[in-house]
Amino acid sequence: MIEENQTYRDFLEIMKIEFGDFLRLCEAGRTIRHASLKARKKSIRLREMLKDFRPVSLENDKRIERIIKEAKNRIEESNI
Repeated sequence: MIEENQTYRDFLEIMKIEFGDFLRLCEAGRTIRHASLKARKKSIRLREMLKDFRPVSLENDKRIERIIKEAKNRIEESNI
């Protein structure tokens, strides 16, 4: 599910779109049977994406930590 080199920001944008579609289908499903079926299918995709969220989030935290560490190192070097 996770694409190679997919950023945290990209992943969140995809999640927003998928959740929006899901909510729209749920609302339509109150009166349209076909929309209910599509909403149930969309819920399976959302479940998979939520499972993928943790590794994407952890990788983003590692990236942020590297940036902070590099910035601290540059500050320390400039103070020497």
